Amino acid sequence: MAMRPCAILHAAVLALALGTAPRAFADAQLDGARARWESAALASYEYGYHKFCECHRESPPETVVTVRGDSVTGVRHRPVGGATEVPAAEKNFEYYWTVEGLFALIASALERGVQVRAAYDADLGFPREIYIDYDSDLIGDELDLRLTRVTRLDGAR
Repeated sequence: MAMRPCAILHAAVLALALGTAPRAFADAQLDGARARWESAALASYEYGYHKFCECHRESPPETVVTVRGDSVTGVRHRPVGGATEVPAAEKNFEYYWTVEGLFALIASALERGVQVRAAYDADLGFPREIYIDYDSDLIGDELDLRLTRVTRLDGAR
């Protein structure tokens, strides 16, 4: 009989662990998109995105991120209606994501159980749209990104 409570405790711990396992790994769309992205094997690429927020509701500037070898190596902004690109300071590159970083952002939000909507490119798998609302009771904490393109850089597979 002494084994039974212990077995029940182990079963409860296992059920709890399985029930709270990171849902991102159980998200078939995320997993499939990640697999497509990994099989595309883009070592060097650029992607552009618009980040919608209160300050840019209708027409946010496009941000273009250059990635080489899993690191952000360049960032520039294209203001709407302007032809001049504004480079970001290298010290700020840490605030921008690689595509793998976007996948991790989505996975983290799913694990936290917050509202997440994501759409993925059918061919390359990168996230085309990401919407995360970290707290439905707050205004302005949302992240709303829409990728405009992903381009393989010359010399990269």
